[in-house]
This record gives sequence, C-alpha cells and structure tokens, in this order.
Amino acid sequence: MSNQLLYELMGTQLGVLKQFLRVLTEERDAIISFSLEGIVRANNVKEELLKKLEFLEKEQERMAADHAPLDAPSREWAVLRKDFEQTLKEVKTALDKNMRLLTFSMDHVKSSIEKMVSFINRASYGRRREPLSLVLSKEV
Repeated sequence: MSNQLLYELMGTQLGVLKQFLRVLTEERDAIISFSLEGIVRANNVKEELLKKLEFLEKEQERMAADHAPLDAPSREWAVLRKDFEQTLKEVKTALDKNMRLLTFSMDHVKSSIEKMVSFINRASYGRRREPLSLVLSKEV
C-alpha cells in the first residue's frame, strides 16, 4: 500500500511541476511583452505552486520515514522518476531563461531612464536655453 501511495504522491508532484513549467512559459511571454501585470500574476501562481511542491515533498519524506523502503523499483516507478527528472531540467532551463530576460529588461529600462534624466538635465541646467518641446509634430 505504501508503494502505491508514494507513486501517487510522485505523480502529483510531477503534475504540479508541469503546471509550474506552464506558468514559467506564461511569465516568459509577460516579460517579453513588458506586461508587469502578467509578471506579477505569474509570480503569485508560482508562489502557490512552490508551496504545494514543498508540502508534497515533506509528505513524501514523512511517508518514507514511516514506511519500509520501496521494494525493487518497478518499471512504472522508473518511468515516473525519469519524467520527473526531465521536467525538473526543463523547469531549471526556463527559470534561467526568465532570469536572463528579466535582467535584460531591467537593464533596458534603467538605460532608458538614464537617457531621459540626461536629456532633462541637459535641457534644464547650464546656460539659458529655449524650452524644448516634448510634443511631437503632427506633420511627418
């Protein structure tokens, strides 16, 4: 009975991990489109999924401590374990990609802000200059 419960628990963990991977893809799309709302929403979902994964991991540890070790691992267990490890690698890759995208986006925003501040400082300080119009002409 404990083997079956461990299989089910591992299957549940795999399902949550796959959900986490889907959320990472949504987060990537939000980062690319500069959607702050999408990024925040994805982070909230990721936080909930991480809490589920943490609970499931503790439950697995508790069950492993309470019961004898698994009998010889079955083919079903090996397939489940392999799928879990593959999904975990995909999650790590997606997390790394999202971190690089976020870093690039933050650098871009920082550079843009610095350019705007520099432009404002050049236009406002020093010798008297004519005020610069920031409104674009309707004529092309």
